[in-house]
Amino acid sequence: MLDQRENAGLPQVAVCVDKSRTYGRKVLQGIADYAETVGRWSLYVDPEATGSYSADWLENWRGDGILAYVESRATAQRLRASNIPAVEVFGHHLDFKLPQVGNDDDAIGVMAAEHLLSCRLKHFAFCGYQKELWSERRRFGFERTIAGQQLPVRHFFSRRRGATLAEGQRDRERLMDWLGALPKPIGIMACSDRHGLRILDACRRLKIVVPEEVAVVGVDNDEETCRLADPPLSSVKDNGRQVGFEAARLLDRLMARPPPGMELPPLLIPPLGIAIRRSTEVTAVDDPLIAMTLRYIRENSARGLRVADLLTRFKVSRSVLYRRFHDALNKSPHEEILRVQLERAKRLLDENDFTLEHIAELSGFQHSEYLSVAFKRELGLTPGEYRRRLRTRS
Repeated sequence: MLDQRENAGLPQVAVCVDKSRTYGRKVLQGIADYAETVGRWSLYVDPEATGSYSADWLENWRGDGILAYVESRATAQRLRASNIPAVEVFGHHLDFKLPQVGNDDDAIGVMAAEHLLSCRLKHFAFCGYQKELWSERRRFGFERTIAGQQLPVRHFFSRRRGATLAEGQRDRERLMDWLGALPKPIGIMACSDRHGLRILDACRRLKIVVPEEVAVVGVDNDEETCRLADPPLSSVKDNGRQVGFEAARLLDRLMARPPPGMELPPLLIPPLGIAIRRSTEVTAVDDPLIAMTLRYIRENSARGLRVADLLTRFKVSRSVLYRRFHDALNKSPHEEILRVQLERAKRLLDENDFTLEHIAELSGFQHSEYLSVAFKRELGLTPGEYRRRLRTRS
């Protein structure tokens, strides 16, 4: 711990980020990474920042730099007028004329679209907020990618955040009416995990089966929220930790040598990938037998499922099952069982610190050696190498 005399010589940096949000917690982790390894700062942390700051606070605070979530133009203007180097870390608005680091929302939309396209779906929709620019940027990326396959995108827009209870109820009724009228099966991108939960709740009330009729992918990968959803929600993994690190690095540069009269373009950080969970674990096929088989594989592969179990379950010959699988998916039933088992193993390696033996058991492999061989053959990595690469990247 630095004593007060040492602290006195360090740059004084205010960090104003809403810790109640998953994204905010990731940003704080990235700022901590930078402060611990590169920049030695004395930090004032406001973990409940709302995006608006009083004029008194800026006038009375005598610091060297600010990392903050900024929601209003008036606040952005006050920050510019203060002449204190500041970096905005949410990027909800990209026209505040402040140095900014945030998510690449367009790339997030592209990644969600590519994931739902890989499910072989033919109908697509986007759910977002009205007049929220970050939501619109995600929609543009999603819509452009789907349009590249000559397919249309349907839309549903909720009212702005902060709606009253009555407005929220009307919004839910509108959402249910819209979901009920959609063609099925359909893939839906929600602009956030919170919005994805609303869609899952509406589907449950309407008795719409997820993911067979409606596949849903959210954004932010709030693990507690996504894993406890019913069914667990797939989500685009943004890189808030890298946002925090790069914002801190940019602020360090600005405090050392502010660029005279130069307006910096926003630095946008691309997403890390997709956390695939049950809400999008579906492959749309026209063959009813193969559709039922795929669902059975998804629900039972972790129990050590074999092709012989499928033949018994669906009372079909091996030659017929293999032929219809090949016609529908250009793969064998065994290859699909292995793919689902490996996807589960990958998710467990990412989300838990379980031993390899326990992960093999939970994924449907008889021994950890079988898992290691399959992993190396299919991915070119051992399970341990895969886990280390994920942790390093994060």
